[in-house]
Amino acid sequence: MQKYTYITEVNKLKTTLTINPPTAIVPLYQVFTHGKLVGCLVKEVNEDNHLSWSGTTRITQDLAIEIGDFIYRIDLCCKGLYLH
Repeated sequence: MQKYTYITEVNKLKTTLTINPPTAIVPLYQVFTHGKLVGCLVKEVNEDNHLSWSGTTRITQDLAIEIGDFIYRIDLCCKGLYLH
């Protein structure tokens, strides 16, 4: 299982996030900083095949679109495995 590493600014501090992709056991993207779970991301595809992202906490909700776009681009460009 490949983890994603994303560097962003949270509360005006440069923060490194580690994102675990979904598994059969945990169907959400888990977001960690300094080894602590700070929330999860939910990937949803509607009937028009439109992709959207949401978060389960304030931090992940605020960054959901940004991180979701990052995950999409990494999967599309690097792995070639991105599936809706």
